Amino acid sequence: MDVVEISSQRRRQLIDITRFVQEAVAGSEVSEGLCVVYVPHTTAAVTLNENADPAVGDDLLEAWAALVPAIRWRHAEGNSDAHLLSSLIGASVTVPVSEGELALGRWQAIFLVELDGPRRREVWVSCLRA
Repeated sequence: MDVVEISSQRRRQLIDITRFVQEAVAGSEVSEGLCVVYVPHTTAAVTLNENADPAVGDDLLEAWAALVPAIRWRHAEGNSDAHLLSSLIGASVTVPVSEGELALGRWQAIFLVELDGPRRREVWVSCLRA
């Protein structure tokens, strides 16, 4: 397993981590299999989405914020919205590996979704042979 450390700059942010994940795939020497990308955090997530137009990421962040109304949360830290969104988006993605490369669609990228930053986050990458 490879561990990548990422620092976010804002409370909510999408960070393209595709390059880091591909480097981990290359280092794993797995030519055919699966790559699991996981964040061990309860206020962050991982997702696959478009990387060609940065407006897509902005739209996602805005839509996710709209999904969680401004209510009085019981959790004293004030970040229950981040916990909820992390659960909805998910802590991991699995991507096929083909010929030693991530088998992503033309416009796809892997994103760390920061929901309670700025913070330092770990991303765990495991590659499994088919």
